[in-house]
Amino acid sequence: MEVKILDSILHGSLKPWKIDTTNSRRFIELVKAAKAITPGTKEELVRQLSGLLSDFPATQKLLHDVHKNPPSLKPLLFDISLPKYKDAVTNFYYLVITAETLRIYNTFLHQSDIWTDLIDIRYQVGKTLTNIRVLAKQTSIELIEQGFSTPPDTESDATHFALYYLKHCLIQLYFTIQEHFKSSLKSTISLEDFYLLDLEESNPNIVELRPIPKSKESEEGVEIQDQNRIWFGFRDDLTKLTNVVNQLCYQIELLNEDVSSSEYLLKAFTSENITPGCTKIQLGCETKHFRYCIDKFKPYFHNLTLSNIEKSNIFYSKQDVLITANNLSASGSRNKLEPKEKSTIDKIFKQMQQ
Repeated sequence: MEVKILDSILHGSLKPWKIDTTNSRRFIELVKAAKAITPGTKEELVRQLSGLLSDFPATQKLLHDVHKNPPSLKPLLFDISLPKYKDAVTNFYYLVITAETLRIYNTFLHQSDIWTDLIDIRYQVGKTLTNIRVLAKQTSIELIEQGFSTPPDTESDATHFALYYLKHCLIQLYFTIQEHFKSSLKSTISLEDFYLLDLEESNPNIVELRPIPKSKESEEGVEIQDQNRIWFGFRDDLTKLTNVVNQLCYQIELLNEDVSSSEYLLKAFTSENITPGCTKIQLGCETKHFRYCIDKFKPYFHNLTLSNIEKSNIFYSKQDVLITANNLSASGSRNKLEPKEKSTIDKIFKQMQQ
């Protein structure tokens, strides 16, 4: 499978150093329109990407393939921590790169359903891994040639951000595909060797990939829970969850989106294993509103408890104080008045019941 849209960031119409990024208003419009869509299927993901690429018609055409869309999206098998976007332009590149990476993975999985011959599987997987590896190496070289030797920060420009994100999302995609098909491959490569031998980087700054653990099952097929695992266990429709979280952010300012986007919360809600303190999710509303939302969410989760929220070490109050189970318990005390936004929250949560 080819990676033409991601390639266009390095070689085509999406080169950040060739695009007029001074028109921030246009990028704001594109990002807002994209975030209004919450992809739960490949068709929705393509629609989101198509909107983002509406100013780049030649690249936009690359989205439409002849393969039937799968009913739902499968997440990548590895998580990775990368710098957060800082403005509309870097947000645009973040959305394009992450969405296209997810689309490529799901399209490739769907194509692989018809492969039954081991030789064919090895050929197709090998060809795709080669395409990803070549683009990752070219991106690594471009970063060096442009003088970018460190991760982007708040002072970095869009070119630095886009190239850095492209490189590491390609690596994330490479190892996800390799992991998925590893039983069919003659050999695999480690992350360290990928940097040293494939990217040919000396003393590389390796960004770790965190495997998303799968649930263990007993011989009877009953899931065995890892007692040390921190997870909330969402068990319902991801599209509905995304819609509700986005509406809560919009209508009651659930999050301080200057610090934590809705994507951070969705990622935490759906993660199979949260590393304590791995991110920061700061509220934009009063803690009692957050507690009320948690109570409304609970029927759709296996493990959304006050104790697990504290153990995750990622939730902060509006005043930037780490939230504990005691904070949340006190906020939900029956002798307190109902949250001011109760009716709004109740109305939003009706979407979970539809």
